[in-house]
Amino acid sequence: MAETAITAVLAKVAELVAWEAAVLLEVGDDVRLLRDRLEWLHTFIRDADRRRRRRDDEFVAVWVRQTRDVAFEAEDALDDFLHRAARRRAPPPLPSCVAWPALCAGQVALRHGLSGRIRQITKRLEGISANRAAFNIEHTPSPAWAAPSSSATTTLASWDDLEECTVGLDMYSKMLKEQLLDDAVAGRALVSIVGKSSIGKTTLARKVYESSEIRNHFDILTWTVLPSNSRPADVLRDINSQATFQLWRSSSQQRVEDGCSGGDGAAAACRAAGRDVSNSLFQNLTGRRYLVVVDGSIAASDWNSLRASLPDEGNGSRVVLVADMAVLEVVGYPGPATYDPIELERLNPENTYEVFRRRVFGSGDCPRQHRSKYYQKIFQITRGLPLSIVILAGVLRCKELPAEWDEVMAQLSAAREPSSKNDSSRRIMSLAFDDLPHHLKSCFLYFAAMRESAEVDAQRLVRLWVAEGFVRPRRGSTMEEVGQGYLKELISRCMVQLVEKDEFDVVLKVVVHDRLHAFAQEEAQEASFIESHDSTDVLAPATVRRLAIQNSSERYVHLGNALPKLRSVVCDLVRNGGGARCIQSTDLGFLDASKFLRVIDIHGLELKKLPNEIGSMIHIRYLGLHCGQLEKLPPSVSNLVNLQSLILKGTNNAQVLDVTTAFWRIPTLRHVVAPFALPKVLGDLHSLQTLHGVQPLCWDTRGGINPMGRSTNLRSLELRGLVAKHAGALTAALESLDLLVHLVLRGESLPSAVFTIPCLRQLQRLQLVGPMDSPDGPNTGDGEAAGGMVRYIRPNLTRLSMWNTMVGQKFVDMLSELPSLSELSLMALAYDGDRLELRDGGFRSLQKLKLALPELEEWTVRAGAMASLASLTLLRCAKMRMLPEALAGIPELKEVVLFRMPRMVERIKKRGGEDHHKIKHVLVIQTLR
Repeated sequence: MAETAITAVLAKVAELVAWEAAVLLEVGDDVRLLRDRLEWLHTFIRDADRRRRRRDDEFVAVWVRQTRDVAFEAEDALDDFLHRAARRRAPPPLPSCVAWPALCAGQVALRHGLSGRIRQITKRLEGISANRAAFNIEHTPSPAWAAPSSSATTTLASWDDLEECTVGLDMYSKMLKEQLLDDAVAGRALVSIVGKSSIGKTTLARKVYESSEIRNHFDILTWTVLPSNSRPADVLRDINSQATFQLWRSSSQQRVEDGCSGGDGAAAACRAAGRDVSNSLFQNLTGRRYLVVVDGSIAASDWNSLRASLPDEGNGSRVVLVADMAVLEVVGYPGPATYDPIELERLNPENTYEVFRRRVFGSGDCPRQHRSKYYQKIFQITRGLPLSIVILAGVLRCKELPAEWDEVMAQLSAAREPSSKNDSSRRIMSLAFDDLPHHLKSCFLYFAAMRESAEVDAQRLVRLWVAEGFVRPRRGSTMEEVGQGYLKELISRCMVQLVEKDEFDVVLKVVVHDRLHAFAQEEAQEASFIESHDSTDVLAPATVRRLAIQNSSERYVHLGNALPKLRSVVCDLVRNGGGARCIQSTDLGFLDASKFLRVIDIHGLELKKLPNEIGSMIHIRYLGLHCGQLEKLPPSVSNLVNLQSLILKGTNNAQVLDVTTAFWRIPTLRHVVAPFALPKVLGDLHSLQTLHGVQPLCWDTRGGINPMGRSTNLRSLELRGLVAKHAGALTAALESLDLLVHLVLRGESLPSAVFTIPCLRQLQRLQLVGPMDSPDGPNTGDGEAAGGMVRYIRPNLTRLSMWNTMVGQKFVDMLSELPSLSELSLMALAYDGDRLELRDGGFRSLQKLKLALPELEEWTVRAGAMASLASLTLLRCAKMRMLPEALAGIPELKEVVLFRMPRMVERIKKRGGEDHHKIKHVLVIQTLR
């Protein structure tokens, strides 16, 4: 796609112009001429790209490709100049009287070389423009509806009000529930949902999977999405990982010892890694009624492997396969425990319009005078295919009604061929992509580098966008906030699906439909934007600019050929199975020739060290390594003067990696997630926002020195290895972090003053792992009770998790005053005592409560406490005598989970259970042994 190539070059030109005038001497006129010609081309290339995609003019396709190649050549020239100029700006090793003449001569030669290359590129652009005229390649201005400035006059649903629409699925939903809950079939049964791609199979399965009836009926529920090239071991490992997490999520003490207190099940999966995964899965599911959902195509051999690993004990377990009919014919097996497939059909006109209406107008509707006009048109264009409906809705929900709507539908109707049903969906996707603003095109195509059907971490994605230069600065917002806005717009346009967001409307996880993912990969490949490979034998061309390697099926990755044009490498070589061994690789030597690298993001390579040559790759903005064997970093990492994000995960949590002090003086640092030791004082890191996994080993224990005084823009901080002597420096640091939103403290002594330091008013999430220095509550020093202060000092604190803190009843009373607290977890040894009371009117905003207190015997909840509670989880509270009577008076309570509490399970039984009346109104009640 030439449009993104030209956009990238224009950004480079702006970067070059931002340098001091001395660097641009004798080059400025050439650079400005190049910029002017590219800006002129930019206005033509959007329409040409659209015509190239329709493949209705070969001349246009050639012109677009040549323009893109010249844009790439210009980007190479500018990057090479910036690379050489930046290296020459380093302090010379020779005495100044000797080095200065040589430096001046080098700068002159450097500028002369760039000037010559730019003139050659400009001459080529002139030739391409002449060819456009010679071959009568006319420019057709974009229609008004395609202008990025178009604004809707309709009343639209908000960006996050786009949950999966289940219109037209009620009949199928009823059939699916009947097969899953059928007591007449006790054996393990195969339930299948089949239909054409994008017809709503996954939406149906997910709706039923998350229903209260299903969650109450099964002990273990797992959902596995299969990419096209997954292996049998990957399938089993993913199912076993989910089952293991559900069985081990109460072992909070073990997770703390393993450094996995976040509750992601990693510790449990790691413990199972050494065993045969098939045998482990069989043991985990034995004695339990399970529901296993497999979404995607699966080979017969893989299916046989899965069947052999699932016990059949006549307890009503079910396996759901979501696939097309051809797959079902391959993997289906004879026997009474097989139901007739549930085959989905396209939506009828009425349901088609209802899905469209909800996506565009939310709870509203199209104005009456236009409704009948579009009722049949939408069905004729989309043919009742749900994916096409929502993508078309994503385009029209930001267009003016009726003028721009009519133009969009006229274009789609004119291009529609009755004999080609599949092309209808493709045309709608192309139109939606063409309608994206320039900056969002690159952001969407970047999903081609992610694994198919995989949930994408929004934080990682936005950081990659920033490093790639896709995100434009905006006054009053951080680059990450702007990137979040880009992601929300893609969600609003229905190009990306929202999976999870927090209570502050920050997007946490997203996913792209497999058809849209295939479109992104095809378009990215055609435009030389990203070269994607799913094989371990990567034979990428030397001209590749972005390389993505996914879903490896072998244990070794060969990346031997030099890639001199490479800007980004994104490797994701293991599935999210938790216990998978890393793919083996000796080093990253193939990157030595890639001097223009901006992004290195590698998951799953078994690396012990980085090559020292990485320090010469001064363009690197993002360095992410998720490798379990990394032992050290080279000193040259401090030469990465443009580094924004350093993400090192998967290393031994007890290990501290050495990093030079000079690293902490890189002014562009924004996010550091690594097991580093902090220096006594950080440098001038005014852009630093994230600091995770670090230890304050070198902090001045005498206090009085603020080690983070020049990092006041920090938003997220996670410290470990804290001891009592760090209290003074830690308090001084926290008092200067007015913008802090996320805080995790781990160690042998944690300050209770974290609840009373006035500066942390923006704090939203707090996790404490370790003893508190004042278990009864902090001393405010002025005689005022801490409980009275916490109401307005922590007005935004919404999530609080505590392990080993050993706090008392007075401390809990103080927490009950927090006005916004919606999630509270008191895990192993968090509370010191066998009686816990939640007083009247306390925890008024609490929605989720998790207690894992083995010594707790009596739990009292006064009337009016936890009035908004929706979810209650009790883990291994084996000594608890009874549930609080007040639970019966909490109408919002929708879910209760009991883990390894046999006495309480008996008390809540429908017949004869003393506590059943307290939770009989709860929709979902899970009891796990």
